[in-house]
Amino acid sequence: MTFSVDDPLTWRVTLENPIREVDGMDWERCASLHNLITQLGWTGPGNTETEMPRSTWWQVNITNESLEEEWSRRLSPSLKLFLQAAYETPHGNFFYYVSGLNGPSRLYTGLHEQGGAILSLYQMTNLNLSGHRDGLNFNRETSRAIFCSDILDSLATTNGRMEWDPLEVVLSAWLGMIDTGKVIAKAEGTDTRGPVECTPWELVPYSEHDLAHAVSSFNNLTARVECLIEDPSLSPLENPDDQNRLLEACTAKLNPPASAEELGLIPRDVLDSAAIPEGFIREFLLQVRRPKNIKYVAPGLRLPTPGDFMPHPFQNFRQPDTMEYDDPVLPLPLFISGIKSSKPLFGYPFHEASNLSHGLWMEYCNKAAHHTFEDTCRLYLPFNVGANGFARLTDDSLIGENQEDHGIASPNGRENELYQPGYCHFIPWHGPQLGNVLELWSNLVGLGEWEIGEEGVLGGIEKFREADTEEHSHKYQIFAEW
Repeated sequence: MTFSVDDPLTWRVTLENPIREVDGMDWERCASLHNLITQLGWTGPGNTETEMPRSTWWQVNITNESLEEEWSRRLSPSLKLFLQAAYETPHGNFFYYVSGLNGPSRLYTGLHEQGGAILSLYQMTNLNLSGHRDGLNFNRETSRAIFCSDILDSLATTNGRMEWDPLEVVLSAWLGMIDTGKVIAKAEGTDTRGPVECTPWELVPYSEHDLAHAVSSFNNLTARVECLIEDPSLSPLENPDDQNRLLEACTAKLNPPASAEELGLIPRDVLDSAAIPEGFIREFLLQVRRPKNIKYVAPGLRLPTPGDFMPHPFQNFRQPDTMEYDDPVLPLPLFISGIKSSKPLFGYPFHEASNLSHGLWMEYCNKAAHHTFEDTCRLYLPFNVGANGFARLTDDSLIGENQEDHGIASPNGRENELYQPGYCHFIPWHGPQLGNVLELWSNLVGLGEWEIGEEGVLGGIEKFREADTEEHSHKYQIFAEW
């Protein structure tokens, strides 16, 4: 598929429609994406598209010959063309995390005030996430961009190792959050949980897309394991034909969809007794297809049982005064090992809990916060991963490296950093989403990387040490879209 200004289906950066090799920034594509987000922010609350103001940044800000001469000199030719085509934001904020394109007086502020290559292109909204709000930085020499919640983030983003992204990649990521319903535009006066500083945009703790992705990834994972138990000849290691046979068998097993009697890992009454609140993890546990004759869904990590929730480790947790205004979803063990931790797994305020099982846990979430991801998880291992210098975070940095160090990266072993994001290039930091982890596990089974036995995935939790080997590290790395 080839980019065309006249075809919105070609605007987003995808595997099928990758970035184009152009001189400078791809200003036509960037302007198309920018103006689409502007339009969605205008029509989402109920405004008519035909009535949307379409004044460009250049028309609003460059109002005389002197300014024309100055900013034609200070901006790269392609950035100038972008600003001549990109609309000014006619509503509250351009996007949930950025209020809009900065005016000329704010392009070079803070750490950018010397007028060097890096400028502050989009201003961050007034979210209370940092002490010194920054926004989307843009390097006019390389035509690459990166999001900084705080101006001090530049200590990491300019370390010489972190690769920035073309602006069209950033804008495509923001549109991805809109496409999947993670960020929505709401009409003024309607019920909203979002801060007024971000209107008309609202960030939801999880979207139906997030839930559906996690459910389908789990179902694909367990269906592949079941197929391999039932027919070991489907083992697909380095055999594309068998991989296709396994995929066909898995598809047949999941079609037609499971009946109501076949759904749910944990009964509803058990979740009620355990005080599991309405939200992502409750719906996940109720909606997934119940596997047959499977115990282990990853090396050494078993499926949850009702007994794990009677009670679950933090069921009787007493919320400290510092969290009195939170709407908490407490940490919850999801796929755990038989190995208990001799020290606390969690920081404050859960630091006094010990003797907890290693494995995949759902993270704490404050649903009342303004930057919250209810579907994030973390893998707690009983050993360090990363010291060999092969295991990578989602941003391709080494596990344990000091990202603010401008020298050569030094890896360090960590027990709970596998699958973590490193530095988020498009929005503030958030943990890995459950659906992405389960999709990775499903692929490892589907490619024959994980061996299957009578009870499910074999190997024991020690198998995860492969993540820090030259041969296998890339198979354990998640690449998040945002």
